[in-house]
Amino acid sequence: MTVLQIQSETGKSGAASSPVELELMAGQCAVVQCNYEHGRQFIRSVLGEPSSLGIQALYRGECLQLNRSEIVERVGCYFLDDGLYNRMKVADYLTFWGRLYTTRVPASELLALVGLEGHAKVLISRLSYSEKRLLNLVRSLIHNPELVIWENPEQNLDLESCIILRKLINTLVDQGKAILVTCSTMEQAMFLSEHIYRLTEGGLYPVTTQDEPEASEQTVQGTGELNSESDQNVSRVKVAKLEKLMIKADDKFVFVDPMDIYYIESSDGLSHIHTNLGDLTTAWTLTELEDKLAPYQFYRCHRSYLVNLNHTSELITWTRNSYSLVLRDDKKSMIPMSKNRFEEIKSIMGL
Repeated sequence: MTVLQIQSETGKSGAASSPVELELMAGQCAVVQCNYEHGRQFIRSVLGEPSSLGIQALYRGECLQLNRSEIVERVGCYFLDDGLYNRMKVADYLTFWGRLYTTRVPASELLALVGLEGHAKVLISRLSYSEKRLLNLVRSLIHNPELVIWENPEQNLDLESCIILRKLINTLVDQGKAILVTCSTMEQAMFLSEHIYRLTEGGLYPVTTQDEPEASEQTVQGTGELNSESDQNVSRVKVAKLEKLMIKADDKFVFVDPMDIYYIESSDGLSHIHTNLGDLTTAWTLTELEDKLAPYQFYRCHRSYLVNLNHTSELITWTRNSYSLVLRDDKKSMIPMSKNRFEEIKSIMGL
């Protein structure tokens, strides 16, 4: 069942050059990746405020307007600059907001969703920054809304709170809620949902990723080679055939040592190579790069990512179906990993 539709306002001055189309169903989370300013304008436009984006949001076929009481009761919103009453206690704060609605979820139930049940009688001023953010997120759920709209909920959260947030989103999706969130990076977007859009000055577009290839006998055999001493010798022979990648960048060719590559990301039909010397872009597909880099222990952990296992430091389990690899680069990059790759990577790493 469609809960929210977002489309261009045809004929309006300042409208995006390309149609803006997003359809959000019940039991679904859609993520819009964009910068801060675009994200703020996008959320405001969705809620019916004027902006330069020229878009219109339809909630169950009608214009989404928060000045209508029947819609306010069914939509929950969170913004980065939402304030708090620091002199109130945590549970009292939620109870206070609950009085504004005809339907409300018990404060204890909401606090349990974000691990704050032990802080019910604590003053808000004594919470950490991330705990305050989580409190405001569940405040937007106090009236059990059907549609949830959050502005960049992961920004500046600590790692533990990110885990809590992602589990919360999964819980809300299981409850049949429609969730629309913005975020600043594509990595965050892939952790939050499979339904991803990118917002730029040119409009809002669905993110398409390369399909993950089916595992073949050759692929399975190649995986086993990592743990075989005899096949390591074969790998050394293969390495001699390809010492460096030749990447065309602008008007020149750059020679890249595969061991300098941290990971490769597929986006907008191009492959973005992240190295210790900077980033490069190539028209090669991930599948082509996977074949070229197989001797160097590169691994297709996700349909959009190829990671150098030599640079991995941690494997994090976010939820039962969400995992990531942490790299040893300066940013400690976290690369999403498909759930069907989890057991395979454990075998490769000898876990």
